[in-house]
Formats: sequence, structure tokens, C-alpha cells
Amino acid sequence: MRKLLVSLFLLWICGTGLAQPKPVLLDQYSVNEGLSQSEVTCLLKDQRGYVWLGTQNGLNRFDGHQFVHYHHQPFQAHSLSNDYILSLAESRQQIWIGTRQGLNRLDLATGLFTRIGETDLSYKITAKALAVDAQGFIWVGTTNGLFRVSPNVGQDFDFNHLLHTSNYVLKDRSIQALKVDSDGFLWVATNRGLYRISPEINHRRSVTLWKSWGTHVYAITQDHRKQLWVGTDQGLNRVDRQLPHRTTLAWVSQKPVLALLASHQNQLWVTVANEGVYRFDLRNPLELPLLSQWIVDDRTRKGLKSNRVTCLFEGPDPKEDVVWMGTRDAGVQAFSQSKNNFQHWESFISPASSLQLFLSVYTDKYQQLWMGSYHGLYRINRNTLEAKSYPDAGLGGAIHAFREDHQGNLWMGGEEGLWRYNRSADRFESVSLGHENVQVKCLFEDRQRNLWIGTDKGVFKRNQNGVLHRFHFHYDGPVSTVEAIHEQSDGSIWVGTLGGLFKMDPRGTISSFYNKTDDAHSLLSNEIYDLHACRNGQFWIASSKGLSRLYFEGDRARFEHFTEEQGLPNNVVYGLLEDPQGRLWMSTNKGISRFDPRTKAFRNYASSDGLLSNEFNVGAFHQSDDGEFFFGGIGILISFHPWQLRESQFLPPIVLTTFRKFEKSFAFDSLLAADKKLNINYNENFISFVYTALDYKDPQKNQYAYKLEGFQDDWNYSGQRRYLSFSNLNPGDYVLKVKASNADGVWNEQKLLEIPITVIPPFWQRWWFYISCALVAAVATWLFYTYRLRNQVARLLELEKVKLAENERVRKLAAQDLHDEFGNTITRISMLTEIIKTKLPEHSDNVLPLLTKISDNANRMYQGTKDFIWAINPDHDNLYEIAIRLKDFGDDVLDKTGIRFDIEGLTESLKDFSLPMGVSRHVIFLFKEAISNTLKHAQATETRLIFKQENNRATIQWIDNGKGFESSKRMTGNGLLNMESRARKFNGTLQVISASEAGTSITLSLPAPAKK
Repeated sequence: MRKLLVSLFLLWICGTGLAQPKPVLLDQYSVNEGLSQSEVTCLLKDQRGYVWLGTQNGLNRFDGHQFVHYHHQPFQAHSLSNDYILSLAESRQQIWIGTRQGLNRLDLATGLFTRIGETDLSYKITAKALAVDAQGFIWVGTTNGLFRVSPNVGQDFDFNHLLHTSNYVLKDRSIQALKVDSDGFLWVATNRGLYRISPEINHRRSVTLWKSWGTHVYAITQDHRKQLWVGTDQGLNRVDRQLPHRTTLAWVSQKPVLALLASHQNQLWVTVANEGVYRFDLRNPLELPLLSQWIVDDRTRKGLKSNRVTCLFEGPDPKEDVVWMGTRDAGVQAFSQSKNNFQHWESFISPASSLQLFLSVYTDKYQQLWMGSYHGLYRINRNTLEAKSYPDAGLGGAIHAFREDHQGNLWMGGEEGLWRYNRSADRFESVSLGHENVQVKCLFEDRQRNLWIGTDKGVFKRNQNGVLHRFHFHYDGPVSTVEAIHEQSDGSIWVGTLGGLFKMDPRGTISSFYNKTDDAHSLLSNEIYDLHACRNGQFWIASSKGLSRLYFEGDRARFEHFTEEQGLPNNVVYGLLEDPQGRLWMSTNKGISRFDPRTKAFRNYASSDGLLSNEFNVGAFHQSDDGEFFFGGIGILISFHPWQLRESQFLPPIVLTTFRKFEKSFAFDSLLAADKKLNINYNENFISFVYTALDYKDPQKNQYAYKLEGFQDDWNYSGQRRYLSFSNLNPGDYVLKVKASNADGVWNEQKLLEIPITVIPPFWQRWWFYISCALVAAVATWLFYTYRLRNQVARLLELEKVKLAENERVRKLAAQDLHDEFGNTITRISMLTEIIKTKLPEHSDNVLPLLTKISDNANRMYQGTKDFIWAINPDHDNLYEIAIRLKDFGDDVLDKTGIRFDIEGLTESLKDFSLPMGVSRHVIFLFKEAISNTLKHAQATETRLIFKQENNRATIQWIDNGKGFESSKRMTGNGLLNMESRARKFNGTLQVISASEAGTSITLSLPAPAKK
């Protein structure tokens, strides 16, 4: 019974299309793209987004653009223990690598490998499988049993061999695969069955032999319903975890199932030895409908390259659109659903169809797909995919157009004219147009059921009765080939030719439109390929120079143009189709383009999006009754439903792959790990970065933008360029931010690449240098100021010395001159007075008193003149000369008066106390006044003149023992007032002490700076 069910199942598979599998588009990465070796044994995508590939010749890290290789180095302890990689896992941002000779751990920050267990074991294990549980334990399946690694905080590891303990009894040492399910159970695939290990590792019965089929178990996966799928050497099994010892079998092949994957799209991927890849729909796990089988197919250029698929992998993000397939001999291949949006029909015809140039395509009401080319006519049943060619139909050369009329007649036009298809006889019948050698280029049926026929000889209209009418146009040039005919809602017929655009209104009036060089709003090109009237009334023209929209300003026709500058992939636009959202889809020489008239934005699809070929052709486009779009070109004929096109919503992370200073690469991860920022010296004035978005759907179409905060605040959009450099950055703090989009233009605004950068200034731009410079400048300014001040003071002092010297010289000369001239003159007057006295004996009583007065006055003048002459002599500007002068005056005045006169303190040291010019004169007059007052009023018998000097001041004191006077009357006399007035003139201090019958003391205190 089971064999019968298996047979029926296999027959059902064949009946659902495996005989004619639909082609698949896969990206391939092999040794030609940089892979270290062709056999890929295991795959992993880490948390950062890198894809890791294990091969027989080392470990590979892939970022979508380049491979980085890791190999065993014979004399480096921190390299891989072996180049034959068997398994991969990630835990705590560390990559675990199982090899044929040992287990390794890669520290992503340092790039160094640590070999695990070499000191604990006397042999090197072959680590065929790795798994990480929720507690962070690393489970290692080897050819010699099961191991568990407990990573500690440091560099030590607890490496336990769990094969022979009481809690872990496995009947087979050779472990093929490990899987930790959603409940934390560890499933172990061995050569003698499937085991389950409880997460409670101390439980006595922690190991359960779940099922032993007596066969090898190679692969385990778990789907979104938490059901386990197991691949064995006898096929595929579904395991119900709630019912141990019972399995439900879903046999798809009697050959070994080598790898399994339950994808995010609820599909079960199965690789079978030498049979490629199967995909099943997990939304119905009981029936498990087959979606496709991929095998090596020579008809497809980008299909599966090897039937020996060894491993399957999908990233953890549900939005990610890539499934990876490692092969035995063709590297790794990647499947993206959004790159398989297009149904390719060219491969259903024959391998030679890749050389076909498709000129026309059409679907009739019988679900037949018709294709015309330079080599004839083809038909494919859209339901059964059965293909048929018409090599002997007598159609002649190229087939340019199809049209099914309201009666269901299929019309066809080509190089040999017009044909009508006879369905019952499955043949084509020629229909005459009344002219020979007419090439039919397009066909159109209007609302009146008339068939319009565009040819290289103009336009023909055939009514329902078969009556033909030919229309003539005035072409702008000799070309009259008609490429497009369309009817507007008002019944007007528009005709696009290779010589201009024409309109025939219902009254038969013909209007023409041409390109005019001096009018930017005229027709963009006279070579018209297609016309389309949208549901909203807009009228569009496809031409050899771009896309145009017709509008009117009053009665004047104007055209708005869209070209490559506005986003078209190419200016040659062949055909236009409108989807339910009002968007225009057009074929060009560089792929398919979608245009939204509301936003005026283009979305372009090229070979990298699954087209295989970018060049399409005029006339080869069509929209079926069910809304499917068809476009054909050189070696390509595709179809799709616009609303079913899937675009990737995956937000790619962006990583820095290379950092350089002066084009010398540095390990960026280690640099950033130390300070959490990038420190650059001021003289490292050229730095560059290479980064990449880890989106593997189509890495070449990822877009990038960057900004350097602290230098610029706006985003710079750099297209696909992944290289960035800066030079001569000023010292300071910056943050480099880079964002990226996926291949479909969706930007990741949340996860940016952020690199803090500090440009360390030179020492002369550091804060401490500024402070030091300020201090030095302040000190230098102060020293300079002091120096200049001293120089100015010295200069002023020098000038003062010069002035003083000059004044002293003048004063000396004046004193000498006055002494010589004025003194001599007064002396002669006195002498003459005395002579006159002797000569005038007569009248002497009258004359002598007068002469005596003259003589006395002359003497007094002489004495005053002597004081003046003495005072202006600069040699007398010191305390010593004053003391001598007053001593002489006292001796002269008090001599023969009976008054004793003593002088104290008269020493040579008084010469060191100089006085300002003019002070000595006031001091002499002041003390002469005091001595005279003592002589006239004091009735003293003893007097003393005392000189003292201390603390840069000098005192002169006059003391008598006379009768004194009352202090209340001291200021009443003019003499004392004059004395105090003189003292104030030179900042002196005068002190007068007297009391009745107690004598008088007059003390003058004055500053007397010492001479230097």
C-alpha cells in the first residue's frame, strides 16, 4: 500500500510540471569571484551581517563584494587548526569553527583564532556539527561522540566529552547534525537514529532515542509550527515531538536527503543527493505541496550550477530575501524571491531561443501565448506549458503583430502581410491588403469593430465586411512605417509612425505633430513606437528619444518630456502598459521601467533584477485579460503581474570593511575597541574608509549616503560608491555617519555606521600650550614693558642728569658772574662812599648820614647778594654746605654778643644728602630768621644748631635758652609765619616749641635722598 502511495505521489509530482520546471535565477559565487574553493560545506550569517562559508580549503567571510580568507598557518598558534571546515556557529559575537582536525574560536575584535580542547584531548576531533543552546553552551558533534564547551568569562574553557557518561548514552559515536529546537531540546542526528537531549542536563533520563530507522540521519530543521523535519538516507521524515517513537513519513525520494531548511516564507527546502533542490509549501504540512524542483538546466543561464547541494542557510531576519545553497563543486548560490519576480518564457521553446529576437507577443482567450520572432512563430499553453513552433506554416519572415477581434479571430501581421488563424485546422490563412510586399507592423480593433492595420505602406482599415480603406498622411520625411495605432475616448484615431504623429478625428480631419528644433514643447522625436491613453485621460507617447505626455494649452498641443535625465534607464522606449494603480510600465534598451505619473518617479528593473537581458524590442509587449504583463526582446520574453512584484523590505546593516591612513590599511576593529573612537594625529591628514551594506540580493545596487558631523550636517548621497576619504581635517571631534539602502532603494535610517573620530591637534594647538603661550606672552610682555620702562626711566634720568648738569653749569656760571660783577660793583660803591666821606669835610654833618646809609645799604645788598649767589651754586645743594653756611652766619652774627653758639652733627656724611634745587636757599633764610629772632628777642645766653640724619630724612634744630614765648602767641608774629611758609614750599615740616622762660626750639624736618 505504501509503495502504491509513493508511486502515486511521484506521478503527481511529474504531472504538476516537473517535466518542465520553471527556470530559476540564482546568483553564483565561485572561485572566479574569489571563493577559496568550490565545495562549500557549511554556511553562517553572523550578527553583524557577514556571510561565513566553510570549504575544503579554508574559511571565507563574504560581504557581497569580496571574500576574506582564513587559513591554517603552520607556525602560527592563532590560526585555524585545519583548512577543511565542516561546521560553523556563532555565540556572543564569536565565530566557532569545526574542522577536520579540531574546534576553533574566532575573536571578531582581534581576528585571532583560539584552538579549543587541544590540551584536554590526546587526539584531534573532527567537528562535523555545532549548535548553541540558550545557556550559551557550545555543543560539538564529532566522529567520536558529543562534546559540550562551556565558555567562561576569561580564556579558559570547560571541554566535556559526554559520550560515555551515565546521562548521555549514544549508541553511535558518529554525529552528523545538531539542532536546538524552540523548547531548548538538543536533537542529535547519528548514523543509527535520532536522539533528543533534555535541557535539564542533570536529569537521569536526559537522552532519548527518539527514533531509529536503522538508517543514517543527515539533517534536522524546525518549521514555524515547531514541527521537526528530518532528512535521512531513505528520504524525508516529519517528526511529531509530542508523540515519541512515532513518525509521519513524506517520502519525496528514495535517495539521501542531505540538507533541510524551513524558510521565513513557510517553505521547506530539501536537497537530495544528485537531484538538486526541492521546495515545498509548509502552509499545508499534511499534503506538503511541491512548489518547484531546481536541477541543472542548460536552457537557463543563471540557474542551478550543480545538482549536488550540500548545505542550506537563511539569515535570522524574516525580511531578508536570500537563501544560500552550498554546492559540492560550484561554490555557493543565492536565491532571492524578489529577483525571481519575472516568469521567463524563452526557455520553454528551445535552448536556441536564447538567440531569438522576439518581435511580438499575445495571449488569446484560450490561454495560448503567441510569440513572434525573426525565425517564425511559437505558441505555449499557459496552463500546461506545452510549447509548439510553426516552422512550416508558410508565414515567411518576421512576425510583428497579433490581435484577437471581438469574434475570437486571431489576426497576425508580419513581413509577408496579414494572416488569420484557423483554429480548427491549426493553420494560418493569408488575407490580401490589395497591395504586394506589404509588411504589417501593428494591429488594432476600434469600438466600431474595425480592424486597423499599420504597415510600411501606411494605414489600412478593414471593416467587418472585409472592405479595405487606405489612409494617406503627409510624413516629415520619406519614412511612412506605422508602428502604433490607438483610439481615444472621443473616437479619434492616433497613428504613430517613424515620420511623426497623426490624429484623425471622427469627421476625418487629420492633424500632424512633428519634432521642431526651436520648440522644446514639440514632439520629442518623430520616431514613434507606441501610444497609450490612460484611464484618467492622459495620453502618452513612446519614442526613440524618451517618454512624452500630450496636453493642450487652449487649442495648442504641447508635450511634456521624460528622458534619462528624469530617471529613465534609456531614452529608447518601445512599449507602454498601465497597471491598476495608474502607473506606466515600459520596455527600453536597458530593461523595464515603472513610472508613476503622480510623483513622476521611475523604478527601473534590469538584468540584476532577474531579466537576464536588458534589451527589449518594439512591438513585443502585451497585457493579458487577467492583467499579466508581457515584454519581449533579444533572447528574452518575460511576464509578471505588477501587483505581485515583490520588493525587498530588508534593512541592511552597514559595516566598515577597510580603514586606511595614507593608503595603508589598519585593523579598524582593534583601533575602535581600545578607545571607542578613532584617534588620528594631526599629520595623518589623509584617511579613507571602505564600507558596504550587507544586503546580498544585489550588492551592486545598494545606495549610500554619508555626513561628517562637525564638518558638514547634510547628507551626501554618493550612489553606489563605497569609498570615502578625507584630507586636511582640522583638529577636533567628528562623527562619521553612513547609511545605506537595499537593492530596491529602501533606506535603513535606524542602523547607521557611526565612527567617532578625534583629530589630535599638534602640541602648539593644545590647551596647555595656549595657556603656556599666554603665560609666556604675559611674562614677555611684562619683561618687555619693564625693559622699555627702565630704558625710558634711564633715558629720562639721563636727560634729567643732562638737564641738571646743564642747570648746575648755568648756575655755577651765574654765581661766578654775579659774584664777580655784582659783588665788585657793590664793593666799589662802598669804597666810593668812603672816599666821598673823606673828600667832604665841609657839610659833613649833612652829607655823612646819607653816605652812611648808602654804605649800609650797599653792605646789606652785598650780604643778600652773597646769599643769593651762594644759593644758585649747585655745589651747595646738600646738607653739608647748608650747615657750613649757617655756622658761618651764626659765628658772624653772634660773635661779640655774649651768646654762646654751638653746632652739632657737622660731619662729612652730610654731603651725601642732596636737596632739590632752591631748597637750600629757603633753609638758609628760614634759619637766619630763627637766629636773628634769638638775637633780637630771646635774651638767650646759649644757642645750639644741631644736624641729624636718619631713615632718609634730615632734621635741623635751632635751640636757645632765652625767655621764650607763649604758644598761644606763636603764630601772631610774621617771622614764624614766614618760616612755616618757606617750609611748606619744599615739603618740609617745621616744629616750633617754646614756653615762657623755657627757651625756644625750632626743628625742620625734610626729605633728603642720598646721592647715588
